[in-house]
Amino acid sequence: MTTAPDSTVEGVHMSRRVMAAVLVMLLTSMLSIAWIVYLFIDADKKASIPLPLLSTLRPEPKLLSEFSLTDQSGKEFTLERLKGKWSFVFFGYTACPDVCPTTLSEMIKMSNILAGKGMRKSDVSFVFVSVDPERDSVGSMKEYMDYVGHDFIGLTGGQSQLDVLMQQLNILAVRKESTAPGNYVISHSSSIKLIGPQARWLASFSPPHSGDDMTKKFILIQDYHKQTN
Repeated sequence: MTTAPDSTVEGVHMSRRVMAAVLVMLLTSMLSIAWIVYLFIDADKKASIPLPLLSTLRPEPKLLSEFSLTDQSGKEFTLERLKGKWSFVFFGYTACPDVCPTTLSEMIKMSNILAGKGMRKSDVSFVFVSVDPERDSVGSMKEYMDYVGHDFIGLTGGQSQLDVLMQQLNILAVRKESTAPGNYVISHSSSIKLIGPQARWLASFSPPHSGDDMTKKFILIQDYHKQTN
């Protein structure tokens, strides 16, 4: 029985090493190309975001999880009631001296503008969520929302129930005690959150709020949503 010369065996091993190196290089090149394509597509998608929305739209939509609150009519309000429509959600409290009335006023203005453009009430909702469960009972919310009008929805609940939604939407609320019992104020996030028809947090409108400006941005968001979904 004859054996291959050492030079032949070494050549075979060398060829295998070369082939392995070539395969590694090819795999690396393919992965690099795939990554470049991904970056190009991702950059192209971001570049398509209208300039006025760059500071309003979230980088990625956030799907909300279940929560349970109570509206001003005493009915349960869950994630399901946000589905199938656009919802503008603002957090505040009925005893708020300035920010809340001003913001709600601009939301009312926006509601009127959208109605004038033919948007049905079933397609968009405006939601006011209390950050003061101690004072904002269902009765208090009903009285307040009756004053606000325009079919706005007012929500309240226990602190732990409110926390479930507040944490998902990055809402902060800090109670500042006063010398008079029960006469406290609450510092809270004042941005308006836009929830899409699929119950995803899509955008945030930062103060100072303008009904006209929010309406223009909302129309742009609707168009962008149609293009990307």
